[in-house]
Amino acid sequence: MMRGNPLFPYVYRLGMPVFDRLFYRRYRRAAMSHTTGRLLMLGLGPGSDLLFIPPAVTSIAAVEPVAAMRRMASALARRHGIEVTVVDGIGESIPFPDNSFDSVHVGLVLCSVDDVAATLTEIRRVLAPNGRLVVLEHVRGDGALGRFQDLIAGPWSWLASGCRPNRRTVDAIAAAGFDTTTLRRVRRTPVPPPCTPHLQGFTTVRKEF
Repeated sequence: MMRGNPLFPYVYRLGMPVFDRLFYRRYRRAAMSHTTGRLLMLGLGPGSDLLFIPPAVTSIAAVEPVAAMRRMASALARRHGIEVTVVDGIGESIPFPDNSFDSVHVGLVLCSVDDVAATLTEIRRVLAPNGRLVVLEHVRGDGALGRFQDLIAGPWSWLASGCRPNRRTVDAIAAAGFDTTTLRRVRRTPVPPPCTPHLQGFTTVRKEF
């Protein structure tokens, strides 16, 4: 998550407020509205999603592998009086015990983890029974857009510190045992390619799992 280009955390931090106002704020707010109880935020980045924590959340922990991002997020939380425990870690090895959280939020992060399947396995491990996986992700498009994303995936990944715009995230979430019928695929958004379309909503583990 957020590795590779050493300048990316700072470019991301400077550009994201403008990008949020133009494109993402509505999506962040909608996603965070599904969080509840003990919340884990995976790949916190500079902490933009912290501004939309709903009253239903009782505690917040976050995992972020980049030291610069952890500092930015912690500073934002202090400015806004938000209590959050931010720890160093990666999605493939979440440093919390089994059944620790009622909801796990992934916000524009599954595109950049090294191993999506391993990350989703870890999310299942730390989720309490009937816990929610709350999703806001950009995913691979169809047709010409998908082929374009495939073509630029390599250089884009370096430029954006590991972001792979052609991830088939819906398939990965389904393969991990979650019910993807509750997630909404938004094919047309104001967000420019290659970071579109989007997957939004929340899901729980399918009963047969």
